[in-house]
Amino acid sequence: MTNSRKKVKQQAFALTICTVVFLLVYNLAMRYAVSLAAVPSITFDFEKSIPFIPLSIIPYMASGFFFCLVFFSCQSVHQLKILTYRMLFVTVIAGACFVLFPLKFAYEKPDVSGSILSWPFVLLKNVDSPFNQSPSLHIAFAYVFWSVFKDLSKWKTFLMITMILIGISTLTTYQHHLLDIATGSVLAHLSFIIIPYRKNEMPFRNLWLANFYFLSGWILILATLFIANHFGNSGLILLIPAFIIFVLGYCCQKNYRLITRFLPDDQSILEPKKN
Repeated sequence: MTNSRKKVKQQAFALTICTVVFLLVYNLAMRYAVSLAAVPSITFDFEKSIPFIPLSIIPYMASGFFFCLVFFSCQSVHQLKILTYRMLFVTVIAGACFVLFPLKFAYEKPDVSGSILSWPFVLLKNVDSPFNQSPSLHIAFAYVFWSVFKDLSKWKTFLMITMILIGISTLTTYQHHLLDIATGSVLAHLSFIIIPYRKNEMPFRNLWLANFYFLSGWILILATLFIANHFGNSGLILLIPAFIIFVLGYCCQKNYRLITRFLPDDQSILEPKKN
């Protein structure tokens, strides 16, 4: 078997494992939520002003395509292994949250039956549910996808924009609330911290540290939202330290990029050192 065929076989196996685990976890959690007499919703007052944009169903549904593509975008066995561990981690932890803290989407979707986009919404209704809200797996997966896509030399900008659109679509398709987006981001950065590439080596130490800042920033945003929702807009002042924390994380991430730019072989950063 050639190296190329072996690599594809490994990628297909990793995709299969992650798909099976996702389907089992997601559907079991959904059935549990459906069986409950009442499932609460957690929303913030200003969320009512978020518009429903039917066209955003396209990037939302495209997440399934990128779920498959990301495994075949890995450039090394080590990167594929880390991706697989992270995908399994966010899936299982999210599933546990769905069961321990079941939530339901609070708003009704506007009628799109007269639109050409009605069939994707019908499909979404058949395969998804208003449950399994927090943390949003769409958000967590988008972060994990980008951890691989950012190392590609082609289509990088397109993929970055698409990941952002997937994130926005979770709100504008009326599938998730702000709480779900924030907790999905927390889960993703937690996976990067617990399952790093190589945190004890430069330049990965900077990238690992950056995720601590990003994790702290999202937790502070969560606290800000709850404080502002219960005690008024004066609580939004906490967004200032959150912004500062994100800037610090960005600086650490920037140091990582500057160091890797001067490595003699970019591929070497994707493979672990051999002793």
